[in-house]
Amino acid sequence: MIAFSAALLCTSLQTVSAQTQLIPNWNLQPTNDQQAPAGFTINGDCWYRQLDDFGERSGWAVRLFSNADIDQNGRFSGSVSTTVAGLSPTDGRWFRFRIQAMAEDGFAVKQDDLILQVEFFRDGGSNALDSISSRIYPQIIQERQDLLDNGTNQSLSNATWRSYELDFRTPFPEIDTLKLTVRVAQGAGSGDNSEFMINEFSLTPISGGTSQPATTPTPQEQRPDLAIDSLISLGGRWYAVPDADTGMPPREFHWENADRLIYLADRPVAPFAGNMTGWLRKGFLDRNGQLVERDQLVEDNLVIRVADQQLLVQSKNLPNHPVAVFPDRWRTLDGNPNYIREQQNTWQIPLQPKQAAQPLAMQGGTNNNGALPMGPIGFAVNGVVFFNPFDHLLNEDAIWRLDRCCGHPSPNSMYHYHKYPVCVKSPWSDDGESHSPVIGFAFDGFPVYGPYETRGELAKDSRTNPLNDFNVHFDEQRGWHYHVTPGQFPHIIGGYWGEAEHRGPRGPRRNRPGPPPGRRPPPRQSGQN
Repeated sequence: MIAFSAALLCTSLQTVSAQTQLIPNWNLQPTNDQQAPAGFTINGDCWYRQLDDFGERSGWAVRLFSNADIDQNGRFSGSVSTTVAGLSPTDGRWFRFRIQAMAEDGFAVKQDDLILQVEFFRDGGSNALDSISSRIYPQIIQERQDLLDNGTNQSLSNATWRSYELDFRTPFPEIDTLKLTVRVAQGAGSGDNSEFMINEFSLTPISGGTSQPATTPTPQEQRPDLAIDSLISLGGRWYAVPDADTGMPPREFHWENADRLIYLADRPVAPFAGNMTGWLRKGFLDRNGQLVERDQLVEDNLVIRVADQQLLVQSKNLPNHPVAVFPDRWRTLDGNPNYIREQQNTWQIPLQPKQAAQPLAMQGGTNNNGALPMGPIGFAVNGVVFFNPFDHLLNEDAIWRLDRCCGHPSPNSMYHYHKYPVCVKSPWSDDGESHSPVIGFAFDGFPVYGPYETRGELAKDSRTNPLNDFNVHFDEQRGWHYHVTPGQFPHIIGGYWGEAEHRGPRGPRRNRPGPPPGRRPPPRQSGQN
């Protein structure tokens, strides 16, 4: 067991309820006339389109323009909004308003005028009381600087799909209706690629909370909910929220109870909450190899059990974010000939990882020493696997072959990441204001965190606690942990810092390079690792 300081024992849990999505049409599906998402209103300089026509499998999206006067009113501005009614204070008063969106390279606004807004109403929505808003454009500017990777495929822009959110508490218990809005005003974009695209619009309750007014929401880590001593230890830094009736942990963790599987970072978090479903998109292959004709939400994409001091992870490896169109017949990226296919992966990682006696890291920007196997080396919190930095030629960097969300399929049709998967949703917004959250785990059991070490400092640039060749370092709150390094080798991990004795479909062992995936006609052109 890990010994925790008294301060850490007082740390409390803040989780999103995995069961309750308060916007039924959160993925913006159309009405019959396909002019707007069902239950939403769009105004001003915006369109509503299916993005499959733009080289990505990402469903429907609202596109807000920053340099096109669609409504011809002399301004570049637009909005999308929806209303959520029937709220009750007995069900809690803390909420998270979250969108998944992409700001194209040419998108710009004056005076940071890209806003998430929540308006509060009582009496069935007839009586307006107050509102709260957050300007998210500064986060976009910061991401453009911090996440820039010059190795990105030149046919793509540097724009990526990211999550933006606003946590808030209703200011009065009488509030029964919310109006949620994303608004672009004072558009100042340039060129053709100047849109802010939104393809998810989410509102979820947050358990716990304080009596802070909504106009000054407290940071997530300061909201009390569950103390560590009220949880069931599963081993190492893993805990479970016990069942209220039996006092026992769940037999398995899935999309409905993912908020009950807790990992102790510098605070208790539920890293898999909101991440255990995936999309079987039109154009993918199902598990039987049949071409999928329409988008399907797969609720059991990720299921986790605990046994014999191991975390048993069963994943269909379906991404829960947009992906490029594969096979890449039009060479949008590099002509990758492979489909994305539903998998049946099972991984095992130790609940209590142990540092390897003789850890081995890649050296000199190559993997000539076989420090990492080809194929899976870990997995993100959405169940999609990490690969090492190289493509099928063993020492050919794969970064330029990836889609906007930093992945592509292998010859066995397994979608995977070679670098920081920028589209992966984390327990809280990774906006560069503090240490990044957990985004996945290497097969040695040590966690992989996002890029930030502290406010305004990327871990790859840290001088007070620099990363070693494994992309790992130690601190008192988190123990040994990896960080992704955007734009810098080895991107995710440089080798296994711990003992990696996982077993899965291909079963590579620590520090043993597996053979390159088997060849198949026609000759492979890309995406081979």
